[in-house]
Amino acid sequence: MTALYRYLLTSVLLSQRYLPPTLIFLAAMAVGTTSDSGPLQSSYAFCVLAMLVCTTWLTVSIVNHEDPTQRTITLVMIGSSLRVLAITVAVVLTWCMPLLVIGLVYPIVTGKHVVTAGALTIGGIAQLAAAMIGIAIGLLCSRLVIPRIGIAMLTAAAAILAVLLLRWLSPVRALMSLLSNNHRPADNAVPLMLLTALSAAILAAAVFATRGLADRKG
Repeated sequence: MTALYRYLLTSVLLSQRYLPPTLIFLAAMAVGTTSDSGPLQSSYAFCVLAMLVCTTWLTVSIVNHEDPTQRTITLVMIGSSLRVLAITVAVVLTWCMPLLVIGLVYPIVTGKHVVTAGALTIGGIAQLAAAMIGIAIGLLCSRLVIPRIGIAMLTAAAAILAVLLLRWLSPVRALMSLLSNNHRPADNAVPLMLLTALSAAILAAAVFATRGLADRKG
């Protein structure tokens, strides 16, 4: 599994498929948080939105970077499509870590905020939860589930809008509302952990659903 992780991570780096979503994330940071002087937690609400979009795009790009023949070879070598998907998710999360750090630091550098350890922790966990939702959407909109890239991208865009507009569909809108409520970080800790646990459960369900649909097609 370690060898496959290194292989996928190296392939993604060499293919530069990470560049478009990363540039979109950086542009979103520049537009949405530069010169902001409100509460730091509120700035992180915008980072959650940027992370959601970026990780959805990044996941689709990483899952789709292997053509069907290469993927078949990988599956034969590993022996489990579930392991391959799990390692793919690990690669996406690895790439999300520097983005998460940028999302935490950029609003502080370019704006005027009171910085506390609690606000940083809340912001980091919220971005991680958004990343998990983005990965879940990306898996279900990848070539493994939707072969046509045009339809897949439209579906991903519709899914992102849905999770932002419909509170009951995912924790993303609740995360953004929580970060914007001006409560102390300590008051937001418990609901944030519950939302993060729900995000992890949604990601796990998406992994199993993607595996089942892909295996059925194969």
